[in-house]
Amino acid sequence: MQAAEAMPLTRTLVIDLAAHERKAAAATRRFPCTVSSETPVPRRGWDGTWNEILSHSRDAVDLSRAPLPVLEGHDRSRVNVGIVSGLRLDGGRLRGELVLGASSRAVELAADIADGIVTGLSVGYTIDREERDEKAKRITARRWTPYEVSIVSVPADVSVGINRSQEPHMPEPIVPPPSPAAPPVPPDEATIAERAAQAERTRGSTIRSLVAKHRLPTTFGEDLVSRGVPLEAARAAVLERLAERDAAVPTDNHVRVEPGFDPGDDFRAAAIDAILLRAGVHVEKPHAAAGDVSASVFDLAASCLSRAGQPGVHRGPDLLRRAMSTSDFPAILGGTIHAAIRLGYENEPSSHRAWVRAVPVPDFRDQTRLLLGSAPELDEVLEGGEYKNGAMDEDSTSYKVATYGKIISLTWQVIKNDNLNAFVRVQPALGQAARRLEADTVYDLLASNAGAGPTMQDGTALFHANHGNLVANAAFDAAQLGKGRALLRKQKALGGGHLSLVPRFLIVGADKEQQAEILLANASRRATSEKVTPEWIANLELVVEPRIAATDVYLAADAGQIDTCELGLLDENVNGPSFAENVPFNRNVFEWRVSHNFGAKFIDWRGLVRLIVT
Repeated sequence: MQAAEAMPLTRTLVIDLAAHERKAAAATRRFPCTVSSETPVPRRGWDGTWNEILSHSRDAVDLSRAPLPVLEGHDRSRVNVGIVSGLRLDGGRLRGELVLGASSRAVELAADIADGIVTGLSVGYTIDREERDEKAKRITARRWTPYEVSIVSVPADVSVGINRSQEPHMPEPIVPPPSPAAPPVPPDEATIAERAAQAERTRGSTIRSLVAKHRLPTTFGEDLVSRGVPLEAARAAVLERLAERDAAVPTDNHVRVEPGFDPGDDFRAAAIDAILLRAGVHVEKPHAAAGDVSASVFDLAASCLSRAGQPGVHRGPDLLRRAMSTSDFPAILGGTIHAAIRLGYENEPSSHRAWVRAVPVPDFRDQTRLLLGSAPELDEVLEGGEYKNGAMDEDSTSYKVATYGKIISLTWQVIKNDNLNAFVRVQPALGQAARRLEADTVYDLLASNAGAGPTMQDGTALFHANHGNLVANAAFDAAQLGKGRALLRKQKALGGGHLSLVPRFLIVGADKEQQAEILLANASRRATSEKVTPEWIANLELVVEPRIAATDVYLAADAGQIDTCELGLLDENVNGPSFAENVPFNRNVFEWRVSHNFGAKFIDWRGLVRLIVT
């Protein structure tokens, strides 16, 4: 067992859609797919070709990055054309739904998939923990993380693909319990020698992989291996060599070619993190080589020119202008700004995300949401009798996403003055502004109509006596919270029948934060002969939002029980504002469009209770 170096890998899948299914799926641009399987795939390493198997046991796949973005040809410099959502393990496979967006390119791809022209997908992933079988030449990934899914042309794993998610479920094999372990036997000399040989093979393989990952000469790695340099010392030597080497692109015989591994992407990722760190922007997991890449604009420009095969010039009047003609330099500048904006978006406090359901939406059209009521009551069916039809009551509401954005500019003077630090530090504020705008939209709706909330589909305000979700002239204490809980419990579905909703969140403004904390703390203590706070209050999740008025307190059910408020984000904005280059007439200014597309709507009043406290 050994931990593998985190390195981007890919697997190629096959789109296999029947004609009638292709036409049906093309209308919605949604295609069921199987992302990965346990089919062995050959991987070429320094010590020959190995068969790699991705384990699909319950604890093997890290889905923390789901939903996965859909790219074209693993090109991470472009905005994704869709996502793969609904990921789940089923029968030794990772299944999901391929959802293409509303951009012109995404529509073209959906049509080509429907016509059977585009037939390949490729999943990009990293291996976090692997197990090697030297005799069988087999690597089993015991823990791995999918990062993205790309549309490509050449398939490798033909056992998976699109429209194969409805295959019969294959239960995981039942492994018999191990037999009682025998008393440990001291290893003999042969075993000790074999273990030492295995450790030596592991050391050599790890050093060679490390050297290849950073595109250093193979002779350098072989020298470390032959001299018996310990692994930690070898890592230090690699870092020292990275600091000394120039930016020239290595020749092919110095590079290990890995499927799906783009050295250009690796260089750009390290440079982006280096600029962010130099500007004082916190990066939780910076690139391993970020500390070895110069964040100076002039040094990066020279490196990009060298990588593009142009003469390396360290300083010169046209150095920066020439670098802008390469693919790397403008991509690094744009990628740095985009990363800074995303970091600001992710780090901005967002209380609304605790109790509001956030969902991706495919386009700008009306997003219709059905409110399903209770099923009809079951009738007794006598022997030989007839079953009667019954219908479910339903209601619906809809909303649209809106576009919010800015154009940000990077002047030629800032670039020439190598003054990116101050410029980059400003960019997280744009991401923070996008997250705050979401919160403003949700809480403005909540406080509209003088606190009664928006008008719902039945023509009545969100909080109203007719909706059974309003407690007026209430004290902020356990008794009044109990009244609110009772109202949630008594809510009925459209066709009748109690929903039995349970409060999950206690939502208050900053003025009531300390009182709320005292209530929750008292509820967590054991009962005494004195005043008792019910234990259920201790289970509430406290949400504090300064936008909420001092007179308002809310109890909310979990979004998994009932739809209350929905935040819809365009597919490309699920992880934050999208980012695209804007080409101005004056090329002395470089511009990028930052846009955030979202909408919010209160779907149902039954999962939320308002207490007007005195």
